[in-house]
Amino acid sequence: MIFAEGLEDAAACARQATGADRLRELAAGFAPEDGEARSGVPAPAVRALARDLASAERAVVYGRTGTCLGRHGTLTAFLIDAVTLVTGNLDRPGGAVFGTAPMRVEEILRLSGLATYGRTRSRVGGYPDVLGTFPAGVMAEEITTPGPGRLRALLVSAGNPLLSVPGSAALDAALDELDLLVCIDLYVGDTGRKADYVLPATTFLEREVFPLPFLQNHLTPFVTWTEAVVPPRGEARQEWEITYGLAQRMGLGIGAFGPQRLAHRLGVRPSPRRLVDVLLPTGPSGDWYGLRRGGLSLRRLRAAPHGIVLAGHHRTGTLRRRILHKDGRVRLAPPEIVAEVGRLAAAPEPPAGFPLRLIGLREIRSHNSWMHNAPALMRGGRGQSARISPKDAAEHGIEDGALCRITSPHGSIGIPAKVTDEMTGGTVAVPHGWGHRGGWRRANGAGGANVNLLASPDPADLERLAGMAWLNGVPIRIAPA
Repeated sequence: MIFAEGLEDAAACARQATGADRLRELAAGFAPEDGEARSGVPAPAVRALARDLASAERAVVYGRTGTCLGRHGTLTAFLIDAVTLVTGNLDRPGGAVFGTAPMRVEEILRLSGLATYGRTRSRVGGYPDVLGTFPAGVMAEEITTPGPGRLRALLVSAGNPLLSVPGSAALDAALDELDLLVCIDLYVGDTGRKADYVLPATTFLEREVFPLPFLQNHLTPFVTWTEAVVPPRGEARQEWEITYGLAQRMGLGIGAFGPQRLAHRLGVRPSPRRLVDVLLPTGPSGDWYGLRRGGLSLRRLRAAPHGIVLAGHHRTGTLRRRILHKDGRVRLAPPEIVAEVGRLAAAPEPPAGFPLRLIGLREIRSHNSWMHNAPALMRGGRGQSARISPKDAAEHGIEDGALCRITSPHGSIGIPAKVTDEMTGGTVAVPHGWGHRGGWRRANGAGGANVNLLASPDPADLERLAGMAWLNGVPIRIAPA
């Protein structure tokens, strides 16, 4: 719509990007009417929204967990940013703005060699690495498939893949084939139940906290440091102490920088506290070891228990130094995206006999599976239920509060139904992270079902560009249990 009616910001496209003409060609094959039958959103509403977005003085398009879990999650995320750029709203006040951390995170990633995409490929499925990681959806077959590089040992830190990875049944069986499974955790959870060792981690009250990954997400640039409140209980240690200790015994050098890895090989362990002490002064607001008066240092930060506000708002005009391409411009039609649009256009029809679509749901008190073992978060007789619209409930014989059975091409679960007009017709929402079978009594007693049993365990069904699991839009049918 934006391209067809000439609503794009041509100056922004020319200044900030390359490939706008190719993106125009790709978009021409997808008129609003083409999506109406699948999305339920009337084409006139889409057209009006496009005009409003393009004509607005300030606007931004935003999407996150829901949109990235479908068959083409990376394409969706890319196009969200592309729409923002094409309408002239990228890296400008009132539009999409890049946050700034008090440490040079981008430079750290570049220097460490961690800012990679497709540098290596997974043994199973050939998926590209993203920041040095491979998709969890291939983990089961990486364990069970013979040959060089077969996964034989696994260290799980604060994770619960048996509830969070698609095709949980396949992973459950695969974990039994490992030579070694180690979990670092606060609980003996579902995955920890199968571990050879569960190593106790510290809670947030037992360690210092510098939330580096999240500092650039604050609307107001802000930095904080928190000291430990109480000493670690029992044998609990910080995660870095555990991993560094293991790496040292194994003769491995780990860390972000070459000198840091070398220090580990020599038996020197620079703690996170020491790294912050060294790197914070060299950041955008740092004091450069006393050369800049009023700048940041760990000493100053420790003296401010409520944190320090660094500025009233984030600066704009920083796009060029964020882009890794040498010309500092966004690629609006890179080959990977062009190929993915082709796959989208050729997507097969859903299988017969599964008329509904399953989507996920994040409840306020259930962002992660471990929250079901926290007493305060389980008050009020909480339980899991499948949300379904009144229209679909009537059509499929589902009564509010009654047990129903949800079946996909890959599995089946039993779960109570909650009939609600908050649901769109044709869609059923099931919260994730339930159905515990670990060593945690309260979580086990909460019951529920693991919704990821309905997801495909086939690595071929992962999203091609990043290996993201297909957890939204899963074809299902529903019936009384």
